[in-house]
Amino acid sequence: MIFKSPYGSAIALSALALALSACGGSEAETEAPEAVAEEAADAAAPEEATTADAGAEEAAAAEPEGAPIPEGSLAGGEMSLGSPDAPLTITEFASVTCPGCAGFHATHFPDIKEQLIDTGQVRFIYKEFPTPPVRLSQAGFILARCAATETGSEAYFAMVDALYKTQRSWIASDNPGESLRNIAAQAGIGEDEFESCFERQDIRDAIVASIEEGRDLGLTGTPSFVVDGEKLPLSGTTEEVIDQIKAEIAKRQ
Repeated sequence: MIFKSPYGSAIALSALALALSACGGSEAETEAPEAVAEEAADAAAPEEATTADAGAEEAAAAEPEGAPIPEGSLAGGEMSLGSPDAPLTITEFASVTCPGCAGFHATHFPDIKEQLIDTGQVRFIYKEFPTPPVRLSQAGFILARCAATETGSEAYFAMVDALYKTQRSWIASDNPGESLRNIAAQAGIGEDEFESCFERQDIRDAIVASIEEGRDLGLTGTPSFVVDGEKLPLSGTTEEVIDQIKAEIAKRQ
């Protein structure tokens, strides 16, 4: 079975374990799949810097054969939650291999969604910004967008949530590609569709656009939150994070 990377290069699923690399260091982005893997604990360390720069250019320049884009596909669109008329729009740049991102979505995000997004006060946009192990992050995002083909954001966020909840296990797996295939199967993505996901240009283009946007904003790590083109620091307890967001809402009312 062949795993298609978003750079158009074919990687055997059984070889994905060799793509693990330590967090940080831009050389990880162009590291060959044959490179020796780092310890799983290193791969799951907190993210400090993104390695997306060269990746966006390389992915944009790639000329894969491509797979047919299903008619009416929503996979390449914006992935967002909340009302378009909300007074505040927050864009999160994140990575499904980033422990800090997983932590934010486990501890803070449920309350943010319930109190601010579902009540029409915040529109929340999620953007892909892959971090080490980069190939696995890219693969996870490709599956999330593939899952969104028919129902858009709802399925996308469900897949991202599943990847966060199982992050430690699939990153540290002896065969992370197979682990991702199992996660995809639970979301209703069959084996044939799984492989075609990695050949779809609409998905590639959407991820590259997110990477380039984050790079243009000068972002250096994940998770990063942006409001009106400026980085919004969100830290502290869930209550403190919600208070920080409410303060931004108040400025716009």
